[in-house]
Parts: sequence; C-alpha cells; structure tokens
Amino acid sequence: MHVVLGAYLLSGTPGYRQAGIHQYSRALIEHLALEETALPGPLTVLISPSARNQLNGLRVAGANITVRTASRSTETPWQRIWVEQIETPRLLRPIKEALYHGLAFVAPLRAPCPTVITVHDLSFITRPQTHKPLNRLYLSLFTHWSCRRATRLIAVSEWTRRDIVRWLNINSEQIEVIPHGVHARFRPLPEQEVAAFKRQHAISDRAIFFLGSLEPRKNLTTLIEAFAMIHSRTENGGGEEKATEERGANQAQLILGGAPAWKYEPIFARVKALALESRVRLIGPIAQEALPAWYNACAVFAYPSLYEGFGLPVLEAMACGAPVVASNVTSLPEVVGDAGLLIDPLDVRGWAEALGGLLNAPERRQALRAASLRRAAAFTWQAAAAHTLKTYVDAWQAGARRL
Repeated sequence: MHVVLGAYLLSGTPGYRQAGIHQYSRALIEHLALEETALPGPLTVLISPSARNQLNGLRVAGANITVRTASRSTETPWQRIWVEQIETPRLLRPIKEALYHGLAFVAPLRAPCPTVITVHDLSFITRPQTHKPLNRLYLSLFTHWSCRRATRLIAVSEWTRRDIVRWLNINSEQIEVIPHGVHARFRPLPEQEVAAFKRQHAISDRAIFFLGSLEPRKNLTTLIEAFAMIHSRTENGGGEEKATEERGANQAQLILGGAPAWKYEPIFARVKALALESRVRLIGPIAQEALPAWYNACAVFAYPSLYEGFGLPVLEAMACGAPVVASNVTSLPEVVGDAGLLIDPLDVRGWAEALGGLLNAPERRQALRAASLRRAAAFTWQAAAAHTLKTYVDAWQAGARRL
C-alpha cells in the first residue's frame, strides 16, 4: 500500500489557516512518518508550494517519504479545485497500490484508488451564515461528493460523526472517530519562565485568554460583554479588590489572540462601545512556538465558540494546565469532559459568573489546572496516527473487495 496524503491546506503563508487543519496536517504527517507507526509502504505528501518549509526537519525514521508540491498555490478555492480534481488524479494513476487520504474534506472525484477523507466539521452546512459564500459553496458541494465516494471517513469528534450521518446520509459504519492529539510543546512551564513572560508582555494575574480566528462563529462579542460585567462589578465594588486594581497590580484583562478572518468589525466596535480599550487586548496571530507561554500565563482560558468540529485550542490550553471555560455545545464537551466549566455560549451572565468566579478563586483554579492536565493526557498524536493507519488498512481491504 502506497499512502498519498493530500495536505493542500498545510500552508506556509503567515496567518493563512495555520490553526486546526494546519496543525492536524502537520502533526499527522510527522507521526505517520515515525518508525513506530510502521507504515506498510511508501508515503507521499502533496502540498501547496508555500508549505515547503513546513515539513523541514520532519523526523523520518526508516520511512520512504516523498514530498511533492502542486503546480500552483492551493490557498484559494478555485486553484485548489484545479489541483485536487485535475492534477491529483493524474499523479495517482501511475502509482501502484495507491490509497489517497484527503486531510481536509475533499478527495479527487475521479481518484483511481480507494480514498479516505477527514471531515473536521460541517459548519458550512449547519451554520452557513458563519462562512464566506464562495467557501461555503465549494465545501458543501465537494465535501458531499467526496464523502459519498470515499471508502472510509475520519471524523475528528463524535459530534462530527453524527453530523456526517445526519447531513450527508453516510452509513455510520464507514466513519472512524479519531480525535486530535496535542503536541509535546504544550505543557506546564517553569514558574520563573512564566513570571518573566508575564512581565515582558504586561499580563496580569487575572488575565482571561482566548485563541482563535476573529470571526462570527467564535462568538467573541458574548465574551466581551461578559468581561464588561466582570469589569463593572470590580469597578463598582469596593474594598481591597478595588484598591488592588487601582494600583494596577492585579487588574482583570481579556486577551484575544488570533488573526482577523471576516466580519470581525463588531468585535472592535463592541470593545469601543463598552469603553474597554484599556482592558481588552487584541494581540493578533501568535507563533506556534510562543503559544505555550500564553496558555501558561493566563488565569483562565475562555472559548465561547458557537460551533466546533473539535476545538484544538481548548486541548492545547488544558495540556498547559490552564483552567478552561468553554461552550457547552457541539464537540467541546467531548474535549473538556469534567475538567472545565461548560456554559451556554449565548448566556452572557453565565459567562460572567463563571469567569469572574474563577478569577476570584485561586484554589478552584488550581483544582481545574490539575484536572486539565489529566484530561489532556488522554489525547495524543501517536494514538491518532495509529488509529489512522488502521483506517488505511480497512479502507484498502474494502477498496480491494470492490475491484
């Protein structure tokens, strides 16, 4: 079996999709290439030209791995359609015993071999208003066609599996649920290192951190309004807590990390309307290497998303020991389990009480840190790669029976 990975959303362009799908692609390729994964044959990775440097230093131990770049960038839907549907089948035809794995929703409709597809979510169907029209059209059509023709599907959560069955009418027996793992760099850092990072970036001991693209689906206006309630209670309160904040030693902060995606203007407008410019910081994209320090530095990690297929930032935060407050919808309860607080994403008061309560309860935060670490330890890329390899074998055998 010669496994061919369509990793066309692995990108080297700063700020472009270097979030969940990008991290999934990079981590899965790395762990499939490890000797202990024991691939039964060659591995070919198909990427966009911009992604060449993303696989530099890939740890390959005895694997026969080839990296091939497309003739053009795959960072826009129309160019990606050409590469996936025209170039890729031509490349697959001369490869003997090929099995193609599309790492993000789509496979060539005329693939001359068995196919496996990873579906990260179906928000472009279930939450169409949260996507750009062109992306929504492309994903809706090609995901449906690709999944109907695929030999096996991989869903990154049980929630996504149920959506695939419901919305695409796929037999559940064709779908494997394989959750994401978490990279080893996401771990608790030494206290002195964290303290120095907080001083360098002016992060208080009462900082709430969010990471994700700035777009409607992330529901950041609810988080901002909840933070305004926390801020108002502090300012209008009194006593020692207010005096401490007035000295600036321990003020509550809301730090929003991530690149602007689309329809992000209401986020900035809400911060301004609530006069929170001095307390809410929008720090833009964060390099992967710097992320563990941000997760370690926060008092609480907040993730109020309306819809997630998995929710990788939540898992990364937990692996760093951050107390987590997340939405109680879609896949997020599967990731958080009983290790964090789960809140209705539209309940502003509920978010304010949960976040404000944790900011004022150091012992509770410490208990949640321990719970986060225990929970995150159950998610590994080694396990995801091993389960993916088993799916390849099943797909190959099923595909052979069809021929």
